[in-house]
Amino acid sequence: MTRAAPTKPRPIPGRIGSVLRVVAGLIAYARHFAATAAARVAVPEFATAAAVLGTYDLPTILHRMRRGMLRALALQEYLLARAARGRDLRFLRPPYSALQPHRHPPAKPQAAPQAKPIGPRRPEPALLSQDDPRAFRLPTNEELAAETRRRPVGRTIAYICLDLGIAPGLCEGEFWYRIGSILRHYGGSLDRLYRVRRQREENFQRERDRRPETWHIDWRDMHPSTVRRALGYRIGEPPPAIVPS
Repeated sequence: MTRAAPTKPRPIPGRIGSVLRVVAGLIAYARHFAATAAARVAVPEFATAAAVLGTYDLPTILHRMRRGMLRALALQEYLLARAARGRDLRFLRPPYSALQPHRHPPAKPQAAPQAKPIGPRRPEPALLSQDDPRAFRLPTNEELAAETRRRPVGRTIAYICLDLGIAPGLCEGEFWYRIGSILRHYGGSLDRLYRVRRQREENFQRERDRRPETWHIDWRDMHPSTVRRALGYRIGEPPPAIVPS
């Protein structure tokens, strides 16, 4: 009786591999921040990261970080399962007819189909202000898995970035370029990230107006050396080893 040869694991398709590398970098950052949070918030330069998150309040920050970590782990699991089936990602682009409308005759008007009534959707907590109690909702693992399957990969990455407080100035240049590429190719929105960031910076400034001891800090300083003092490293670089206390 001959033994069946062990099946070799499928190689990870190229596009999924590229997204997985970014997801791994986001997970590494979330873990590093959670492990060093108490020390980080005491550093004056932490204002550069706190402004992206919209607050100095550590419990609020850690709650968002946890949600971002859970989202990233759910996306990682989904991508690995898709790769195991040999299915790569496809770019989400507008159809050719939308890009070149002059090459096609105008469509004949048709009666609009009767829309089915849809119940109210639960708001996405990553898009809500910290003043909204719904912003603190933590989805279950089952809900995150279902959302990850249903949403475009780029949109999931965008929500992870919002939860983790990811911004261009906090990242190593190539890493941010990869994030932007994922958003463009897989259904995400850079505009939404920037809109939410502006709202959070306004909230952060109002919070700082009530904290005179922070007025001397320039929270708009995104110089690499400032970011490394705030976070320990620039997101996308190899995170530094954490020395046990």
